[in-house]
Amino acid sequence: MIAAPLRWVYGNVCFGAGAEDAWALFVVRPHPYAGLGLDAKQRALSRLVAAIETAQADLQILRVSRSFDAARYAVAASATGRGGHGEALDRLVAEHADLLTAGARAAPTVTFAVRLAEPERDVASQLSRAAERGPRAWLEEARRALGGREHGVLTAAELERLRLAADTVHARLADFLDVRPARAVEVQWLVRRAFCRGLANPDVDGLHEPQALVFERNGEALLMPQEADVLRWMDGLVEHRARLLRIDSEQGTSWQAHLAVGALPEQALFPAARLELMFSVPERLPFGVDVALCARYLPNELALRMVRRRVQDADQIARAEAEGDQGLSDRGHERTQLARDLLAHLQSTTRPPLLRATLAVAVGAGDAEMLEERVAAVRRAFGEIRLHRPAGEQLALFTHHLPGQRARARGYDDVLSAEQVAAMMPTAGHDVGSRRGLYLGHTLTGARQPVLFDLREGSDTDRPTTILAVGSLGTGKTILTQALLHHAFLQGARIVDPDPKGDHRFHRLPDVAAHTETIALAPDPALRGLLDPLRVAPAHLRQDAAVSFLCDLLPARSDAAWITAIVKAVDTVMRRAAVPTCLEVVHALDAGDAVDEQVGKTLRVYARSGLTQLGFAAPDVTLPAVGERQVTYIPIRDLPAPQPDTPRGDYSQSERVAEQIVRLIALFAMHLMSAERDRLKVFSFDEGWRLLQDPAGRLLLGALQRMGRSELAVPIISTQLVSDAVSDREALDNLVGATFVFGMRSEREAARALALLGLDPDDERERRRLLELEAGACLMRDHRGRIEAVQIDVPPTLLAALSTTPAERSGSDDDAGA
Repeated sequence: MIAAPLRWVYGNVCFGAGAEDAWALFVVRPHPYAGLGLDAKQRALSRLVAAIETAQADLQILRVSRSFDAARYAVAASATGRGGHGEALDRLVAEHADLLTAGARAAPTVTFAVRLAEPERDVASQLSRAAERGPRAWLEEARRALGGREHGVLTAAELERLRLAADTVHARLADFLDVRPARAVEVQWLVRRAFCRGLANPDVDGLHEPQALVFERNGEALLMPQEADVLRWMDGLVEHRARLLRIDSEQGTSWQAHLAVGALPEQALFPAARLELMFSVPERLPFGVDVALCARYLPNELALRMVRRRVQDADQIARAEAEGDQGLSDRGHERTQLARDLLAHLQSTTRPPLLRATLAVAVGAGDAEMLEERVAAVRRAFGEIRLHRPAGEQLALFTHHLPGQRARARGYDDVLSAEQVAAMMPTAGHDVGSRRGLYLGHTLTGARQPVLFDLREGSDTDRPTTILAVGSLGTGKTILTQALLHHAFLQGARIVDPDPKGDHRFHRLPDVAAHTETIALAPDPALRGLLDPLRVAPAHLRQDAAVSFLCDLLPARSDAAWITAIVKAVDTVMRRAAVPTCLEVVHALDAGDAVDEQVGKTLRVYARSGLTQLGFAAPDVTLPAVGERQVTYIPIRDLPAPQPDTPRGDYSQSERVAEQIVRLIALFAMHLMSAERDRLKVFSFDEGWRLLQDPAGRLLLGALQRMGRSELAVPIISTQLVSDAVSDREALDNLVGATFVFGMRSEREAARALALLGLDPDDERERRRLLELEAGACLMRDHRGRIEAVQIDVPPTLLAALSTTPAERSGSDDDAGA
C-alpha cells in the first residue's frame, strides 16, 4: 500500500504528499531527429543538456505512447474542403480510416516535470544555505525537515509562490526546448492513461478541474485541496500480483508489467541507437510502451564528493589487483580512468551536476499472454542492456509514470551525467508532414506514425509551394503524384496535368472522368496557336517567352542579326498589334529588310507544320474553348529528349523544339490557372528535368512559385535523376518546398539525393538506406524542413486504379507505386 501519488493540481503545478513535493509540469513538442545530420544531432543534445542543467532541480521525464484516433481524423479530413465531391471524399477518408486502424500510433506525449523545492543536499549544506537566507527561511527548512507542516493545507501566499516558481522554470526551459505549461486536462489524461495502458486512449472531457476549500485562520487565507477530485481520475481497480498488475478500468482490463532499466553502457559514442533509449527503442517496437525517467538532482559540490570517493574506491581495487598474482586487470585500469575522467568533467568551469536516475519502462496489453510476448519483445529491443522485473515493486514502478513523481522503487537507480540523460533523446520524434490535411502515408518505424499532407501549406506559411519527387523507375513517383492530384480534386482544386509518358490514370477515375477535358497536343491545324506565348503567357513574361520560343526555332549557331531581328519584331508587334501573336511577328518580319525576310521565311515553315504550329496563333481565328472543366489532361507522348548530361548547345533541332513545347505547356498551364485567383490550383509535370535543367524553365517555375504563394498554385514536379535537380542547390532551395526522394539505383545518385535534402552525401548508412528503399518508400522533407523516412500508403482499390503497370507487365520497371 502506498500513499496517494497525486493529491491536487493547480494549473500546471502538481502536488504530491505536501507543498514541498510540488512539481511544475510542462509539455514538450517532439522535434525531428532521425533525419538530422551529425552536427544537428549534436546541437539537439546540447540543448537538452542545457535544459537539464538550467532546471537545477529534481526531474521527471515522461514519454507516453498514444494510439492514433482514426475517428477524429475522419471528422477533420472530411472538413478539409469538399469541393463539390463530398461523397467521394467521404469514401476516401473511410478507406484511410481502415488503413489507420492497423496499429498506427500518433506522436508521443512528452512531458518534463521539475520539482519546485530546493534539491536535497547533505544536512550541513542544507542548513548552511537556509541560514544564508535568514532566520525565517531557516525555521521553514527545519519545519519541513521535521515534518511539521499541517497535512493538506496550503496558504494562498505559498500557492502564489509556487506559481511564480513554475513560471521561472518555464522561462529557463523555453530557452532550449519547445515547451509550454501543461493544462489540467493533460494531467488528467496522463493519469487516466496509466490505468488503461495497452488498451486505448482514455476518454477525457476536459471539463473537470480540481477544486479546493478556501477559509481564513488568524487573518491568513488558507486552502484545503479536495483530494477526491484528483482521486476520481484514478478510476482503475488495481490488483497487485508478484510481477504484474491487473487493472480494471473503463476501457477494459489492462495487464501491465513494469521494468527497471539496468546499468547503461559506460562508454559509447553519440549518436548511437544504444544510447537513445527513450527514442529509438519505443519507436522501433510495433506496440506502444511508456518510458519514465525519475532523477534526483545532485549539485556539483555534492557530486564532487561522491566522485572523489569513487576515485578512491577504484584506486584501492586497482592496488589490490596489482598486488595479486594476475596483476592489474584491464577492467580495473579502465575503472580508474573513467572515475578520473568524470572527476575532471565535474571540475570544469561549467561545474555541471550529476543525476541519480531511474529509468522505467511500462508495458501494457489486453491479456496476460500478450503481455508476456510484449515484455520479451521489449527486452530484445533493449539488446545488451538488462531489464529487471522486480517482484513486489510493480506498484512502485507504476507510480513512476504518473506526473510529478520521484522514484519509489529502491535499488534500480544509477548516477548519470546530464549528457547521459540527454543522449537518451526523450524529446526526439518522427513528426513530418502537415498538422492537418489528408492521409498520405506513415513513417517507416514500428510506430507507423501517420503522415498528413496539406497542399495549401506552402501558401499558408509563405514557403515555396513546389513539390518535387525524385527517384528511379518503379519507385513510386507517379503514384505519389496521382494520389496528390486525387486529394486536390476532392478539395475542389483546378488541375492541369500534362503527361509526357501518357501513362497517368488519375483522369480515368470514375469520380474524375466526368470533370475532365483532354487536350491531345498534335500537329492538328484545328489546334494551331493554342500555345502561342503572346496569348497564354502572363503579361510580364510574354515578350521574353515569345523571343525565347522563336529564337530556339532558328538553326543552331544562327547569325546574331537573326536574333536581333526577332527581338525587334516582337517588340513592334507588342506595341502596335491589337491582338499580339507569334504569327503577327512573322508578318512583321516579312515586311522588313532582307535579313528580316530570311528569318520570317524560316519561321513560317514552323508556323505551318509539326507541333511548333501550336505556338503561332492567327489573330482572326477563334480557338476552341478550353479550361472550362476542373481537370485538364494533356497527353504529350514521344517528345524527343536528349541524353542525360548533354550540353544544351549540343541539342538537336528536334530536341530544342521539344524543349520549347514543354515551356509553352507550362505557360499554358499558368494561363488556365490564373483565371481563379482564390482557388487551389495544381500543375503536375512528370519528367520535370525538362524544366529543371533549362534556365528558362527554372524562370517559369519561379513565376509559378510566386503565383503559388499569392494565388494558391502548387506545381508538382517529378524526375528520375537527382542530377536533373541539383545543378544549382541554392537556387533550388528557393524553388522547392516539400521534397520526396524515392529509391536510387546507384551510389552516386544516392549521394546526390542526400545533398538535395541537405544531408551529408558521404554518410554511408544513409546512402545504403536510399539504395534499399522499396517501392513507395521515400525520404520526405516537408515544408518546414523536417526529414523522415515515409511509406506512401494508398488505399488498395485506388492503388489498383492508379497503377501505371499493366497487368501483363506487373513485374516491369514502370512506376508501380506504393
